[in-house]
Amino acid sequence: MAFERHDRLHSIESVICQLRDVISARVIANSSGEIEEVHVLTEANRTPKQVVRDIESALMAKLGLQLDHRKVSVAQVQGTGKKEQGRLKFSDVSISLEGSKAEATVRLKRNGCVYEGTAAGLSSTNSQMRLVATAALRAVENAGAADGTMVVEDMNTGVSLGGKNVAIVLINMVTDRADDLLTGSAVVKQDLWRAVVNATLDAVNRRATYASDEQ
Repeated sequence: MAFERHDRLHSIESVICQLRDVISARVIANSSGEIEEVHVLTEANRTPKQVVRDIESALMAKLGLQLDHRKVSVAQVQGTGKKEQGRLKFSDVSISLEGSKAEATVRLKRNGCVYEGTAAGLSSTNSQMRLVATAALRAVENAGAADGTMVVEDMNTGVSLGGKNVAIVLINMVTDRADDLLTGSAVVKQDLWRAVVNATLDAVNRRATYASDEQ
């Protein structure tokens, strides 16, 4: 139950962080999982009342959650540009299995905000790895850190270099101008899923504002 509550709070924060002018967000819940406080830091481009209305509408539209506006606290700063300058890093990765189906969820963090991406497909081992990489790309897109649509073209998680297992991914970034093939790699230290996320981030680091997390 504690994990599910933590997962739910991350989802709420992820929705808030995708809103205009939001720099970071923190949701606090009680032991029953009920939201007690929502603290949001934003640029001072709009009034706090407008920000709160956006938060209420977004949570209802995306999560079906009705939030009492009195629980939202908004702090504003003048023109920091932190959201654009921040770098995305690994937060966590998980896979849920149901029969032959699987769904991967990847979360990336930046300036106190968490951005979530998901991908669903078959539950085979190879398919799971591709789903993790795809979910990582969706998280990057949700953070507004990509200038095109990204697709996993190919990957290999069994490459051996210097006695170490290495995960390698090939990403195709499709833009209005052209297709761009990008490659990335990460040493598998303990968690293969995490290495796949880091390899995916490494593949697109020339085209997005973030960095892979050190394991």
